[in-house]
Amino acid sequence: MMSVTKPLVVENLTIHYYTLEGIVKAVRNVSFSVERGESVCLVGESGSGKSTIGLAIVGALPANARIISGKILVSGVNVLELDQKELEKIRGKEVSIIFQDPAASFNPLFTIGQILSDVIKHKLGIDDKEKLKKKALEALRIVGLPDPERVYNSYPHELSGGMLQRAAIAVAVSTNPKILVADEPTTMLDVTLQAQILDLLQDLRKKLGLALVFITHNLGVAATICDRILVIYAGSTVEFGPVDEVLLNPLHPYTRKLIECVPRSSVRVGRLKYIPGSLPDLRKLPPGCVFEPRCEEALEICKMKPPELVEVKPGHFVACHKYPNKR
Repeated sequence: MMSVTKPLVVENLTIHYYTLEGIVKAVRNVSFSVERGESVCLVGESGSGKSTIGLAIVGALPANARIISGKILVSGVNVLELDQKELEKIRGKEVSIIFQDPAASFNPLFTIGQILSDVIKHKLGIDDKEKLKKKALEALRIVGLPDPERVYNSYPHELSGGMLQRAAIAVAVSTNPKILVADEPTTMLDVTLQAQILDLLQDLRKKLGLALVFITHNLGVAATICDRILVIYAGSTVEFGPVDEVLLNPLHPYTRKLIECVPRSSVRVGRLKYIPGSLPDLRKLPPGCVFEPRCEEALEICKMKPPELVEVKPGHFVACHKYPNKR
């Protein structure tokens, strides 16, 4: 039987930022894959490296970033080995990205239709104006925008935040990508609009067979949209597995703390819970487990040696010295 290449495979990805203050070790040995029609969520606090991974997947890291090691396979092709011209062919056509601020995705001097048509023309090589408009309107309909013709002729400032995010998603899917990276796309929307955008992304990944990488700090959102969840702390994976398994049976102390911090309408509390302390300085990482300074369950070995990521249950991985590698 012929093997089917996964749309996205990330292997042992390590990324550093070079700054005047020193080398920031933003991402360290992160690995995961996403199947066609599957959603994998990257979850963690701000500064944990989630967005850096997303930018690396689409080849849009800032100039001071360096990929130290690892692979990013898009449909079997390691994009880290491509030159800028080859990468440009992949970006937008094989993999697209949407950001949390939809207004930043659009040039205010052009209409939504002009922007959409330009992307489609550039990525799909369609020159005919009628075909371009038809394809653009089709993309606006797919994302559930009412009156696509009006939206097509509108400037970004003439649309509400929710409509603008739908338009940004329309741009992202208009080129028929296999992979969609969504970097906190609901953060700037109210709760009702958040639910609508999440429903839309769920519908699109099933209808279009998208491999969805969803980046969020919100575990409630992750529970709604993802099949598997990758919990990242200070640039490294601490837990990875099926969403129900990770959220209902968390193994890592950090995952448990994140879940405890989620407010529940059914539970009355005097004060919201939080995780004491802060992320370590990524320029001067501790020799042991990066979570050890904030961990109430730390062992002596945690100060001296970083834990390995081990499979405790089928498909459920954790990096914690309480679960040693039995190989």
